[in-house]
Amino acid sequence: MALAVERTVTQRDRIVAGLAAGVVGGILIQLFLFAVQLAGGTPPEKLAGDFAFIASAMEGPGAAAYASPAIVAIGIVVHLCISVGWAVGYAYLARTQAQLLTRPLISGAGFGLIVYIFVQIVLLTAPQHHGPAAGSIATQLLAYIVFYGIPVALIVSRMLRGSTGSAAA
Repeated sequence: MALAVERTVTQRDRIVAGLAAGVVGGILIQLFLFAVQLAGGTPPEKLAGDFAFIASAMEGPGAAAYASPAIVAIGIVVHLCISVGWAVGYAYLARTQAQLLTRPLISGAGFGLIVYIFVQIVLLTAPQHHGPAAGSIATQLLAYIVFYGIPVALIVSRMLRGSTGSAAA
């Protein structure tokens, strides 16, 4: 005899969805940005500079972080933590905003734009940051919207909507 069991979304479900979405979104956005840099003629050995910048932006004035041999590893960890943090926030907000789960493409695009704006605001305080070049704004918006925001929204929507349905017991 099969019983239909209604399962509600728990805090754990939100965290797991945010974690998965954040890791995937963080990897996708960085792969896209690497591809753009390679297409623009950046040598492959210079790509790790993105992670060095992330770590040094956290260090503050003086950028002593560039001297550390662990700078790239620290940058990768910081990048993934930030990506996961935003995605967990999105998953948590989906608890009260149903459209985040039912309309992931539109919601994800808006989410990516919001993340881009906040990242630019935070980077204004980084001494090494000189603001995005006019030509790179479109690329960065594309990266944050298409390669971060939308994937995060799709993954969270899929994982959280799937966990609220009926399951056979």
